[in-house]
Amino acid sequence: METFKTKTKVKKNHKVQIDDVPFDDGQEVEIIISVSNKNEHYNKMIDSLKGSVLKYDNPFESVITSDDWDLLK
Repeated sequence: METFKTKTKVKKNHKVQIDDVPFDDGQEVEIIISVSNKNEHYNKMIDSLKGSVLKYDNPFESVITSDDWDLLK
């Protein structure tokens, strides 16, 4: 199944127009419409994280200790 994703705004009289779709004339397509609120959530999340990390103590140090690596053997 080929997927084409785009964004547009609802126009007057509750109409939605999508231009330049990458499908052939007469090809049957399925259209699903949902409200886009991902940007608002994403922006709030990014804003809440800004300035939260002031420095990295050991940025290249492994998170897993050598003892834990031995457990995996």
